[in-house]
Amino acid sequence: MIELEPGSVEHVGHPEEPPHSPLGMRLLAVSRALAYLGGTIMILLIAMSLISIVGRKLFSMPIPGDLEIMQMGAAVAAAMFFPWCQMNDAHVRVDFFTTGLPARVRAALDCIAALLLGAVMLLLSWRTTVAALASKQSGDSSVMLGLPQWIAEALIVPSLIVFALTGLYIARRRFWLACKGPR
Repeated sequence: MIELEPGSVEHVGHPEEPPHSPLGMRLLAVSRALAYLGGTIMILLIAMSLISIVGRKLFSMPIPGDLEIMQMGAAVAAAMFFPWCQMNDAHVRVDFFTTGLPARVRAALDCIAALLLGAVMLLLSWRTTVAALASKQSGDSSVMLGLPQWIAEALIVPSLIVFALTGLYIARRRFWLACKGPR
């Protein structure tokens, strides 16, 4: 196995071998599927935006409510990318102070960070669910198109749950790495 320098571009996306456990492989597959779906949504939103801009400039016929659709769709799509980033250890991190620490200490710190991330995402999942239910009950909708806001909020929740699960999974992997040390 090639030893990569911590903090190097090559290390950030591949700090350890890919998951081999059934749970890890399922989380990786679900995360990848969510990322592809999020990417597809973003491409469709960009196409809609381009059509609206061209329609507005050339024909004075923009797509009505394009900004509302863009806002709701981008929020849903962005949430879909988070689990994939977590499973690939590709989140932005500031490791200036930890680069010189032993691998086991860095793994322990990563474990704590991933555990906190998982806990916060579980909390955020719960509160987003509550917000979606409240939004549905109150009938909140967008101004131009009257789109129910609860739909976009509810569509974010599965991604947040998967994000929480990936955080907890990575915390478990880092815990074992901190206990056993690198192979």
